[in-house]
Amino acid sequence: MPIKGINVDSCNLCGECINECPMGNFNKPNGKIIFDNSRRCILCGHCIAICPENAIIYDDMKDSALDFEEKDDYQSYNAIYKLLRSKRSIRQYKSQKVPKNMIEKVIECIRYAPVGMNKRTLKCLVISHETKINDLIDSIIDTIESEEEREEYKKKRKENIDPFFYNAPHIFILHSNNDWDSKNAVIAITYAMLGAETLGLGSCWIGGVQIFLNENKEIAKNLFSIDDEIFGIMILGYPTVKYYRAPPRPPMETEFISEPPV
Repeated sequence: MPIKGINVDSCNLCGECINECPMGNFNKPNGKIIFDNSRRCILCGHCIAICPENAIIYDDMKDSALDFEEKDDYQSYNAIYKLLRSKRSIRQYKSQKVPKNMIEKVIECIRYAPVGMNKRTLKCLVISHETKINDLIDSIIDTIESEEEREEYKKKRKENIDPFFYNAPHIFILHSNNDWDSKNAVIAITYAMLGAETLGLGSCWIGGVQIFLNENKEIAKNLFSIDDEIFGIMILGYPTVKYYRAPPRPPMETEFISEPPV
């Protein structure tokens, strides 16, 4: 059990952990706050995050806490808004590989994406082997039922066109045997794409192939030993294109339910 208890010498009895714990595992029976795991801690870490005195005792969480600085512009609305609007789905890539340390930074973004009930069961496969990527493309084409469509894709392949992954040098596949990860993967890939954007990398969600591989499970199983459901596929690489502005988008249809005016 990673959460062990509270350092009573550091605890200031503010009670923030009691209010914050979604499972109700903290209480104050005799003037001292105690941790009781009878309701099974889900390892969300909110107690660690909210304690002003860093008094929560924990171990074996395979990570360390990150202290927030008092002032840091990474949380400013304008900075995040600009990042969100500047993100484009990239479908033109250089052949240059992304260094492993940068790929690992993108994976770190996935790692810290929120998930339902903190059940972190998503697994990530990163394919950077050109032959393996070509094998995947050819296996998809060979499995297509329509002969006309198959021949059309084969023609594109002869012209050195990648019809599915746009010649991206890296493919991320998020997979799991947990049905909840169908939602979690959406958030995880969004985190990954935004993280990649800050590193000067391009990315794109490849939804069509995700559906196709789940309908033809033998492809992923034969090539990559994936028996799970595939919940997300993202490509990554250096863009060959440069964008100069964010295009307009129509307003969100929004309805407010508010208190009536007095």
